[in-house]
Amino acid sequence: MTNDTIYMRLNFLAPIFAKMPKTIMALRYRHLTKWKLNLKDPQLFNEKIIWLSFNTDTTEWTTASDKYAVRDYVINKWGSDDILNEIYGVYERAEDIDFDALPQSFVLKTNNACTTNIIVHDKTKLDVHGAIRQLNRWLKHRYGDMTSQPHYSRIKPLIIAEKLLVQDKNDPTKGLTDYKFNCFEGKVHSCVTMGDRTTNSHRTSKMHYDLQWNPHPEMYDEEPYNERFSYPGYVDKPQSLDKMIEIASVLCKGFKYVRVDLYEIEGKPVFGELSFLPGFDYYRSLKIQRMLGDLIKL
Repeated sequence: MTNDTIYMRLNFLAPIFAKMPKTIMALRYRHLTKWKLNLKDPQLFNEKIIWLSFNTDTTEWTTASDKYAVRDYVINKWGSDDILNEIYGVYERAEDIDFDALPQSFVLKTNNACTTNIIVHDKTKLDVHGAIRQLNRWLKHRYGDMTSQPHYSRIKPLIIAEKLLVQDKNDPTKGLTDYKFNCFEGKVHSCVTMGDRTTNSHRTSKMHYDLQWNPHPEMYDEEPYNERFSYPGYVDKPQSLDKMIEIASVLCKGFKYVRVDLYEIEGKPVFGELSFLPGFDYYRSLKIQRMLGDLIKL
């Protein structure tokens, strides 16, 4: 069971959690990292981005984290919609989805949480009533309150129907490889790749690359065992790496830290999402945490 699943099952506690976000965040941090959260004098990477979430204006974080509103954000920043995935519809209720009008394959997801996706490869095999029940449950999930991320709590919950992205035409059901660009102080620093993902989970293989696509497994060598990730997860250099870096460098401007997530489909980048508080167990070494923390100037 993933942490996100646990949060959904405990959703009834959201009103209580919302009243003490720093306490809940400290408990989450201790549970996931085994370290005590220091927000009085933050030094580590995770400490600094958490400090930013509680001590700076995160209004723009809300817009950029909203999987629907971010589309206009990207167009305004990038100047075009050519890197955006095609969407078929946006809905406030699952009952409003016209499944007959959707193509044979598509993805349904909510805009205000994580791991809330229904991937449909063949519409004729979809349990429509089950999908409607699941989506309505997700719409009620107070993800921001449960994870102490107030910028998510301000997002109006919606359902998005979008094109199913396929990287391997020989195996359309194969999961996508994510290219997650770490950006510090408005500059692209590195890329973390994730592949072989278990649907609606954070279980995946990963690798850290510099911008010349040299792998850096030492970023994880000192980590204790982590069942969420497998190592190493080497992937080939994407054909569109230079374009990806250009996109990330534009979208990250104005932020102390942001992660720009992209995919590569038929040699071209496709925007995924922007994230300001990535998983606390991405980098579990204190040495690496301090190194990355030094890149953020508070």
